[in-house]
Amino acid sequence: MKKLALILCFTMMIAMIFSIAVPKEISIQGDDQMDVSAIEAENIQPDKEEVIHVMNGLGDTLKQEADDSYKLKNYATEQELTEAFEAYVTPELARAFVDYYFRVEADGVYVIPTHTEPWFQEENEYDMINTSNHSVQLVQENENDMVGSYTLVVEMLFQNGWKISDISYK
Repeated sequence: MKKLALILCFTMMIAMIFSIAVPKEISIQGDDQMDVSAIEAENIQPDKEEVIHVMNGLGDTLKQEADDSYKLKNYATEQELTEAFEAYVTPELARAFVDYYFRVEADGVYVIPTHTEPWFQEENEYDMINTSNHSVQLVQENENDMVGSYTLVVEMLFQNGWKISDISYK
């Protein structure tokens, strides 16, 4: 009987150790989707390659090739352009970018000539701050000849991959 009690006690101790030490399962559900428990989601952040991919992707999407009349060469419709932005930003922010930087006409989409804001510099360090279970804030101090010193603050959400939800400057 003592042996049985000892084995049962030992089994319970092992089970408790494994329930504490082994992280909950993360299952990959495709290229950009993860199913993560709320506890583990607090620690999820995009890695450096993902940050560079998203930031440069947005920058490249903003800088569109256009002809002499500012008509876009690579996107014929507002929907195509919006979908291109949604690869890097939330749908709400994609809509805001398209509305602010572009004009839609019957024959196509036109860029509205304007200055570009100071941007992310991939060679510079940045801080990554978890703001919720699936949200981070990227903060980067930079300098630019036109504006001087500035702080770029980028909110990113995990929605079928990391997406930018807000951008601000200080």
